Amino acid sequence: MTAFTICKPSLFLAVCLLAMGVQASSCITAGRMDNAVWAPQFQSVRLLDDAGRIVPVKNKSELTQVRAVELTQAALLSVCDGNKALARGEGVQSKGPVPAAKPGRFNVAGLGFPKLQNGELVEFELTIAADQIVMITR
Repeated sequence: MTAFTICKPSLFLAVCLLAMGVQASSCITAGRMDNAVWAPQFQSVRLLDDAGRIVPVKNKSELTQVRAVELTQAALLSVCDGNKALARGEGVQSKGPVPAAKPGRFNVAGLGFPKLQNGELVEFELTIAADQIVMITR
């Protein structure tokens, strides 16, 4: 069985959801906040303002200036959790093909901070077209 045969149903589902306007799987995680201070930011995610300049983020309030993200590597797409707390092991699945955003620039439609045991994630909801999605194995 080829990788395409395995990925085809998942890719079809992702494309159908996006074509119908479903935004359930259009978020990426850009990093983590600890005590309202920017902890590790993923190096493959560049945060941009209205003019396309990189936003230097040191604290949580500065994240509201982000209007776009530029990905230098594919980034996993996930369900947008907003400010909901994440349960330990929630959503853990066996390794397999999952949807990811291709490298490129994406407009930010929303910002969320799902809670962790220590700190919170920084989650951006993206405006993303179906042709900007790839399936990768995590």
